[in-house]
Amino acid sequence: MRKNTFFTGQPILGQLLSLIPRYKVDQLSQKYHSNRYCKKFRTYDHLVTMLFSSFHHCTSLRELITGLQASSTRLG
Repeated sequence: MRKNTFFTGQPILGQLLSLIPRYKVDQLSQKYHSNRYCKKFRTYDHLVTMLFSSFHHCTSLRELITGLQASSTRLG
C-alpha cells in the first residue's frame, strides 16, 4: 500500500510521524520490552516527544510541554 504524499497544511512533525508506522513501533517495543514498567507514557509517546524536542530546539521541559500542548490538535 502506498503512502499518501499530499502533505499540504500538515506540520513537518506530522508529516514525519505519518511515515513511521505505529504498529512497527509497537512491535519493537514488545520485542524489547520497552513498555514493561510504563503506565501511561509509552514508547510511541516518547518518540513523538523526542522528535518534537529536536525539531523545535526545546531547551527546557516547560518549553516542550507548552509546545506540545499548543500543537496537540495538529499532531493527532
